[in-house]
Amino acid sequence: MLHDIGNVFLFDSMHRVAANTRMKEVLHDNPRKHPPLMQHSDLLSYFPVAPFDDMLPASIPSPFANSPHPLAEQAAHILQQRLSSQPQWPRDFFAPGKGKMFGVLVVQDNESRVGFLSAFSGQMNGSWHISGFVPPIFNPHEHALLLSRGKTELERLGAQLLALESAHERAELLTKILHMQQQRDDALSELKLRHKAAKIARHQHRLALTEDSSLTDEEHRTNMAALALASQHHKREAINATQHWQEKLHALQLQLDSFDQQISRLKQVHAQRLRHLHQQVYSTYRLRNHLGEQQDICDFFDDAMPPAGAGDCAGPKLIHYACHHQLQPLAMAEFWWGASPTAGIRHHGHFYPACRGKCRPILPFMLRGLALAPEPEHGLGIDEAEPPIVYEDDCLLIVNKPSGLLSTPGKHVKDSVLSRLQQRYPDVPQLKLVHRLDMETSGLLLVAKNLSSNKFLQKQFIQRRVDKRYEAVLSACLPAQPAEGEINLPLCLDLEDRPRQMVNEEHGKLACTGWRIIARDAETTRVYFYPQTGRTHQLRVHASHHDGLNAPIVGDSLYGEIGERLMLHAQRLCFTHPISRERLEFEIAAPF
Repeated sequence: MLHDIGNVFLFDSMHRVAANTRMKEVLHDNPRKHPPLMQHSDLLSYFPVAPFDDMLPASIPSPFANSPHPLAEQAAHILQQRLSSQPQWPRDFFAPGKGKMFGVLVVQDNESRVGFLSAFSGQMNGSWHISGFVPPIFNPHEHALLLSRGKTELERLGAQLLALESAHERAELLTKILHMQQQRDDALSELKLRHKAAKIARHQHRLALTEDSSLTDEEHRTNMAALALASQHHKREAINATQHWQEKLHALQLQLDSFDQQISRLKQVHAQRLRHLHQQVYSTYRLRNHLGEQQDICDFFDDAMPPAGAGDCAGPKLIHYACHHQLQPLAMAEFWWGASPTAGIRHHGHFYPACRGKCRPILPFMLRGLALAPEPEHGLGIDEAEPPIVYEDDCLLIVNKPSGLLSTPGKHVKDSVLSRLQQRYPDVPQLKLVHRLDMETSGLLLVAKNLSSNKFLQKQFIQRRVDKRYEAVLSACLPAQPAEGEINLPLCLDLEDRPRQMVNEEHGKLACTGWRIIARDAETTRVYFYPQTGRTHQLRVHASHHDGLNAPIVGDSLYGEIGERLMLHAQRLCFTHPISRERLEFEIAAPF
């Protein structure tokens, strides 16, 4: 929901409610309104009411936090009002595929006044420059010149490739080779049939010679030798015929190879020129920070080439501009505006952290020299008694995993269900999790105490013989009908924003989820999910995606909006015991 410029968005969490209450009092009582002065080519906007110093963050919140600082959120709502009310950006953001990520950076100018900058990711309306938004990091003129020169060279090489690949002589050679291969196959097939008939005749002749008692031994040997000689002759004939056709085809293939070698060399040159052009283009992205340090964007990526669009997100643009104009960054927020993208999941008006694929490598350098809050740590504050044991015998455990605790140790966070169980069971060295739950998901988790049990149980998951049921609360009231259904949306990792997943019909893996409504109210829907496959974030993506239920799970910080917790719980688990072969069933109520 949008608010008047003078109002402030109220947050759910208690500390944000307190902060916004203070801000609301200021907006009503504070007479310190800024004059409508714009600086830095009209790119710096000031708040309608100047915030007090105690409203400013003590350090810049991490750009990878899931929720923005109240000042950044207020700035974002002001920008959203402009996007809604001003016609100078002729773009239908709500047309399919036209949504866009925007960002704001709250800054303090050299007169200690607090304002904010605005930016969009990539281009808008085919342009890097739109009035009211910060420019790109690179020099557009130099960028365009490099692209123009590179495009001319690549087009020249492309034309040469096309000419070679479609050359009349090459087409004739391909036709001749195909025709000759058919002639060879027909000739060798005919020869094989003739030899087979002759072999049958020789066999009958040998039988007749064996039964003919009128022949002398010498006559018998002579006739049998003649038959053997005929057999050898046919073998040589088959070998010679095969060699004859191979030689004829080889001569044509050599001529075709000459064309293909030229094509291969041109493709290599084309690829080298393309890589060189990318390197030249990215060399125009010269990053700097408030310490005066400078580096090329290529220096931050392990591959020789940054991913497409690196440096073009709203966050790097904003920080780059602030650094070049001596503006002190205070807080940043990025939000999606318009229709959800086809593959990924973004919801209109929702806030999102900076992407991890393109921004994580460069933002820490760009923010170096500034007071930066650490990135939020997950899994803290989970009671040491967690997770409780639901069932235990000699070969397996079932635990009730709490939300907020990893299933297995992560790259940075070591605390997990597995590490805690390993501490509890030091005499069970083969302890293994049979499957996993997302960190934010709670519920039943199956653990094997030995390798044979683990193998038996895992095989059931692979063969889809384990019955699983999840309970979730969705952030929208679904229609009463249909009351159940099935979602089939193939999923793969979003390489530009790990660990998010995306729908991809071409490269995604099969992902199937059954669902059923169990309760509805005016704002939410409680459902059961029945996953038939076990893809990462499958239920969360299928709930959020516009081709799924189009209703994110409540508290989903990745695909919806952050809340107290993700309202997703592994509520039921049914499997065959590895020793008794008994079918076991466990249920545990959702804690929400």
